Amino acid sequence: MIDALLERLGALSGLPGAGLYLRRLALELAVSGALTPDRPSYDDVSTVRLDEVTEILTGTSVNAAEKELRYAGLSEGLPYIATKDVALNTGVIDYENGVRIPVGEPGFKVAPAGSVLICAEGGSAGKKVGLVDRPVCFGNKLYAVFPGPLLSPMYLSYIARSRAFYEQFQSHMSGIIGGVSLKRFKEIMIHVPSLKDQLTAVEALGTLEKKLDDVENCGQRERQARKSAVEAAIASLVQADDSDEVERAWAHLTDRFGLWFDDTDSLKRFRAAIIDMAIKGSLVPDDGNPALETTLSAVICFGPKNGFSPKPVLGPTDTKTMSLSAITKGVFDASAFKYVQDRPAIESDLWVRPNDILLQRANTIEYVGVSAVYTGEHGDFIYPDLIMRITPNPDVDSHFLHLALSCTRARTHMRERASGTSGTMPKINQATVRSIPVRLPSLLQQRRVVAAVSDIMALCANVEQKMEERTRDGLALLAAWASNGGPGDYPGGTDSARWTGEESSAIDGLIEPRGETTPSSVEGSTSRRPLDLSLKHDDDRIFEAVLVSAVVGAFFDRSAEPVGNFRLQKAVYFARRRIGDSRVSSDYLRMAAGPYNPKMRYSGGIAVAKSQGWIREARGRFGFGHIKGVNADYARADRKLQAIAIWVRDTFALRKNEEWERLATVDYAVCALGHEAQPVTPKRVLAYISDLEVWRHKVAKLGLTEFSVQSAMLELSQLFPIDEKASVRVDG
Repeated sequence: MIDALLERLGALSGLPGAGLYLRRLALELAVSGALTPDRPSYDDVSTVRLDEVTEILTGTSVNAAEKELRYAGLSEGLPYIATKDVALNTGVIDYENGVRIPVGEPGFKVAPAGSVLICAEGGSAGKKVGLVDRPVCFGNKLYAVFPGPLLSPMYLSYIARSRAFYEQFQSHMSGIIGGVSLKRFKEIMIHVPSLKDQLTAVEALGTLEKKLDDVENCGQRERQARKSAVEAAIASLVQADDSDEVERAWAHLTDRFGLWFDDTDSLKRFRAAIIDMAIKGSLVPDDGNPALETTLSAVICFGPKNGFSPKPVLGPTDTKTMSLSAITKGVFDASAFKYVQDRPAIESDLWVRPNDILLQRANTIEYVGVSAVYTGEHGDFIYPDLIMRITPNPDVDSHFLHLALSCTRARTHMRERASGTSGTMPKINQATVRSIPVRLPSLLQQRRVVAAVSDIMALCANVEQKMEERTRDGLALLAAWASNGGPGDYPGGTDSARWTGEESSAIDGLIEPRGETTPSSVEGSTSRRPLDLSLKHDDDRIFEAVLVSAVVGAFFDRSAEPVGNFRLQKAVYFARRRIGDSRVSSDYLRMAAGPYNPKMRYSGGIAVAKSQGWIREARGRFGFGHIKGVNADYARADRKLQAIAIWVRDTFALRKNEEWERLATVDYAVCALGHEAQPVTPKRVLAYISDLEVWRHKVAKLGLTEFSVQSAMLELSQLFPIDEKASVRVDG
């Protein structure tokens, strides 16, 4: 098995973020016994309570003031380790954190060298695990587990980081902030093979991890060399002065296309180079007519003119104003808009006309000046103040002018003249845009250039899609292996050490040798269907994943901005309340940001939807969130569920996060009181929120009063089905 895994390390480690999965996989293999020759069946390995083979110590709490006054800055004594000093995933411990406890200090327990520190409560409970190599004092949110004579300290740390251990840990968690009591922690069951087998597994895992380090270092050097080669090839292509030079540079680049262009960054540079070539005039053979060197002001008949940003309303109304994200990707997105109340006269300059060019006059330095060709109809959209509208002359192709505004020379011209570049939203003015240099060939030549660029951009999109699919499937397979103890069944099954032919074929199909992807081989690539939703699934996570995907899809169809975790959590909560899901109150916990379902993110609907490629993470203007994945079409929700997702979007999309939090919090409190058969009044709801330590801050943060709570309750009674036990929610 080790040989089979090592054979594939090079290809597997090339996947982004694969290092973490591979290390988890190696650890699960070690704990399962798969790395031990002639290992016994797990049925023959003793299973014992954790406290039967270890000594478990609890830590000491020290408040910040006392820590600063008495223990910070000491040069002598034992390191004091808090949860923050144990690194997530790696378990590396920061001993030099500036806090030391004098030896023999009353009230402090000492964890001997070889103890395993495990976070006992909070967001990192069960996830932060570290092995100490020296005696330390430790905080009250950590358990120190010292192995007895039957356990190797290193092997114990492997057990504590394994999936089986974490699942038991999770099942024992309780309380608002989530933690495991000492009594329940001691009850966790672990497999204890012979000490010889433990040491063999430790040695084998050390070998695997060193191989991983070597492969990652080699991969880093290879990626750097490939980046240098790509930059040199692109530079020679852009700088070529005649057709012969262009042909040689193009042949050199396309011969190595699959080897060089295997990441989004290299494709981004390639796209930029193609646009630069197109505008320079070296992409398409010259038609014999001289090109005009001029500025934008000479080739347009309207603009650049700023738009207008009226106050948005919930809608729907007859007037839509596009948002800034409607053109951020360089193509017009008709789903990114807001409703406004007033409708301008049809002859108003605020209406965007077909083939107009829209240009961002304010955004981050990366996006300021980004443009797109409007592909809608006259009367469909007005445009906001942060966008300029430009109409080309009749002898200028809009798509060609868009390319001219997107080339390096034009973008540099705008960025160098942007005001406020030290801030988050640099701006460009109309004079800067009018002075952008433009090289204008004949109209026929413009259209030839546009057609050539479109073909190459379609090719890049196909290559990028294939890369995303291969990466997604490879990481999903690695994640599944890491979660299930490696190839084969999870320990406890009858064949946990067997690497099946099916899995081997899966890897061979997912991880292709570099160099096989060429411009001619990417056409017609399709994604595999990862999960058949027509079959019965006993796991409720599938339903939740479909709902998550429907919500993300509904928001994505309106705006390409990612849906952040806060909004996605609340949107699914609102959707489940809308359909009368009785389990929503038990699934969602009372957390600082309101009702929150941690399982949905880490093992439930969000995690499943991501693993199936129905949604994926992306960075937007406001941070990371979720957008449609490459397999979004396979997460087909029925009409009712799709309608619910659209209802959530249309009801809440334009509201501020504070309004989402206020409604969800009040609704949760209303339901909780109703299920306890208590009278549900604004006063009781406000008291319920105030009495909870984790929610008490919301009274001031959200401006909660009896009147505002009653207003929220009235709105909620219209939004969601009324539970019989909570039917008096607004009475009295």
